[in-house]
Amino acid sequence: MTTRRRVISGLGVAVLLLLVRGPLHLVTHALPVSNDDAIPLLIARHILRGELATILWNQPYNGTLDAYLLAPGLLLGSAHTVFRAYEAACGVLLVAVVGWLARGVAGEAAGWSAAFLAAVGTPYMALMAATGPTPNFLVPLLVAVPLVFGLGRLDGRRMPAGVVAALGLVSGLAVWDSVLALPALAGIGAGLLLAGLRPRPHGVGVWATGFALGASPLLLARLVGASGASPVTALRPRWLWADGAGALARAAQGLFGLQVPLVVDGPERAALPLAAVVTLGLGLVVMLAVASRSRRSWPLVGWAAAISATFAISRRTGPDEIRYLFGLVIPVLTLAGAGFLSLWTRRRAAGVLAAAVVGPWCLGHAVLVRTWRDPEHAVKVWQVPPLEPVLSTLERAGVRSVYASLQFAGRLALESEERVVASQAWNERIPGDPLRFRDEVDLDPRAAWVLSRRLSRGMPRADGFRDLLQQVGGTWKEDAPGDFVVFRRFVPPYDERRPVPEEAVWVGTLDGVPVSAGVLDRNASTEWRSPLGIGRGTGIAVRVTQPRRLSALVLGIDLSPSPLAVPWVCTIDGEVVARGPARYGLQWVGGVPRAGKQAVLAVPLGDRRAAEVRLIFQDAGPPLGVWEVFLYGPDEAERPAAGSAAAEQGLDRARAREWAVAAGLYAAAVRAEPHRASYHASLVRARWRAARRQWLDVESLDDGGESLVSR
Repeated sequence: MTTRRRVISGLGVAVLLLLVRGPLHLVTHALPVSNDDAIPLLIARHILRGELATILWNQPYNGTLDAYLLAPGLLLGSAHTVFRAYEAACGVLLVAVVGWLARGVAGEAAGWSAAFLAAVGTPYMALMAATGPTPNFLVPLLVAVPLVFGLGRLDGRRMPAGVVAALGLVSGLAVWDSVLALPALAGIGAGLLLAGLRPRPHGVGVWATGFALGASPLLLARLVGASGASPVTALRPRWLWADGAGALARAAQGLFGLQVPLVVDGPERAALPLAAVVTLGLGLVVMLAVASRSRRSWPLVGWAAAISATFAISRRTGPDEIRYLFGLVIPVLTLAGAGFLSLWTRRRAAGVLAAAVVGPWCLGHAVLVRTWRDPEHAVKVWQVPPLEPVLSTLERAGVRSVYASLQFAGRLALESEERVVASQAWNERIPGDPLRFRDEVDLDPRAAWVLSRRLSRGMPRADGFRDLLQQVGGTWKEDAPGDFVVFRRFVPPYDERRPVPEEAVWVGTLDGVPVSAGVLDRNASTEWRSPLGIGRGTGIAVRVTQPRRLSALVLGIDLSPSPLAVPWVCTIDGEVVARGPARYGLQWVGGVPRAGKQAVLAVPLGDRRAAEVRLIFQDAGPPLGVWEVFLYGPDEAERPAAGSAAAEQGLDRARAREWAVAAGLYAAAVRAEPHRASYHASLVRARWRAARRQWLDVESLDDGGESLVSR
């Protein structure tokens, strides 16, 4: 093919891409990024500040290669613009890679045929390039690179050791970014061997060295404890493999345009006319069957087979989670292009087949554009509502920290440029896995809760949270920006400025044995620990020298192992006055209702008059470690807020990641107001964080896991 014809063909592919795919990009470009997209963008922001990450925040499996690629762009433009450009660039590169691979399989003409097919693409390909999350559109591109050179080796081309090492590096990077690259690479390798490739041991060693280097962040993540087992790497039990095959079939229908998925992940789909579905299916099957007869196509067949089998047996995949099957589009479109060229000797038949495939795809693209023109689609179906009203409300109220659900916690931080630090109250996706900003939000005495009336992944919706607050007591203010409710300006059911004096308090076990005086010395470094684990009927008794009204009993407890998930009752004069833990482990800590694992166990007593309070556990648990015991009452003398300035500075230093400095400031707040349980809890938390990673895979305290947050 002459240079002129190559230029004309390239321009034709570009024009086709713009005409078919451009309208969806125009419709979706201005939409906010999703929360899944916000996380790598936030990581990229922190990379530019010197904080490194090997694993995505809040989910211990996918790597962060995308974040490193996005980071330089943030120096030039907004996060929104950079991400949309990154998505579009990966979409264009996919077309180029398909053409490149088809050329290696069946020659240059096949390459252009495949590129034209990919330029039109399936509706789901357009949706992924316009709204898809990382790393789903990057990993197939990386996996294709070693295949291109492998096809060259089938022709006898020699490769320098540096190139082989670079190919291993790219392969390792792909596996770091997503474990789904591993079966794809294995399928490609098996196909190359069947096609006749006979690698030399030296070359294998060089490739493996590069691979190990590329995948080394995974080892580092494992060594520091940032990664862990997850459903993504778990397999279905054998008796569910049939369900997996059914899920594969439905996902493939959406991926290849037999149905039109309306979101990247979700059950919402549009149907095409039956005639279009039949012709599309037949056209693809014929082109794939023709192309697969060639030995050079076997690496692509191996890639497709490995991805399909992995999808079918993975515990994480489902019929509507098409993105885990997205890697299939490159081998399938490459084979389709090669098959089309093989049929070109019968031009009329080839043209009919091409029309049978491209026509339904174009119809699907039109359906997508029409659907996404409705602004409510992004809100209700894609679950990406506008957050500007919420951020305006928070700014006017001076709120700097919020608890928010999975769909928008990362977005709140990103879209406010981290003027607002947001975290899930616990890890809704993987309970027990640490979150990135939970410590900072847990330390803020003016933190708010931002909840949707309709959207949730595990945290309560606005109405449900209101019901919970009514159960645990206290007061609060509500704002209602858009479809959200902002809960703020909390007033707990006890006042830490009104402590019962330590000299008026006695602490012992339920059978009357005094515990260490260290629990009343207002020093969180001293502790009493029960000699045995918690058992049913064990607990703590707290007496006062004179009967008085009591608002709350607060115990400073171990962070690990924590007793917060163990059921308990609290009695006064034999009457049960409180039970716990509340749903999600919710309790009042530092003036705000907080969920999950905390450094204290707070028991509201309802201003009841009492001489003794008994906390009685109702199940087994770890040994009870108590570093302080506090009682508060409405009739006690009010103490001045002498430590508030130091505590506020401590929060500022914590937000600036200067945890050792923050711990020193909280220690000053404790010295100024030793009766405040929240200052002691903040000091314990800051010391805990200061002793851990500061610049690599930074994480907050875990949430206590399903035993606590799913109770």
